[in-house]
Order: sequence, then C-alpha cells, then structure tokens
Amino acid sequence: MAMVEPRVVVPLRRRQEKRGAERFEMELPLTVGTGEGGVTRDLSVSGLSFTSRQPYVVGEEVDLTVEYLLDGHNFPLRCRATVVRCDPCAGGFTIGARLNTAFVE
Repeated sequence: MAMVEPRVVVPLRRRQEKRGAERFEMELPLTVGTGEGGVTRDLSVSGLSFTSRQPYVVGEEVDLTVEYLLDGHNFPLRCRATVVRCDPCAGGFTIGARLNTAFVE
C-alpha cells in the first residue's frame, strides 16, 4: 500500500493583505477577563478576532481564555492581547486583537 504524505493546504495571501500571518476560521468559546464570553471568528499565530456583546477600546489590553477540546480534554489557552479593531456587527461587536503573550495550562 502506498504511503500518503500529510499536507496542509494554505491559500496564498493577496497583495493588499496587511496581516503578517495566515488566519484560520475557527469558532471556539472564549472568555474576556473573568466574565464576558464570546466566540472566536478566526485565529493566527499573531492575533485573532472574536464577537462580543460589548465594545472594547482600541489600544486596550485584555486577558483572553480560548477554550478548545481535544480527545475529550479541555485545553484553555490564556493570553493577553491588545485590541486593534472594534466594529459593530449583528448582535454586538467584532473585535480584532493582536496577541501579546500566551500561557497554556
């Protein structure tokens, strides 16, 4: 039987794209600080965007915890991020944030 090489297909960025890292669409629950919840829209090695019921100020630093399950285990990704964008959307706001530091438990 022939061996199949695993591969990941990543679309090439367009020239007008300002981001330095490829973003991947992901919907994962997250918590901002110790209270408000949201859902990620996309994630990269340098940032993420998420939906929120409340707005955040551009330049504000926030503590985020992104929750994901792998093989039935919960792996929270805790990170500090700086808000770079806050746009109104249906049901709240879309927040864009640059990751500053990450702490994996």
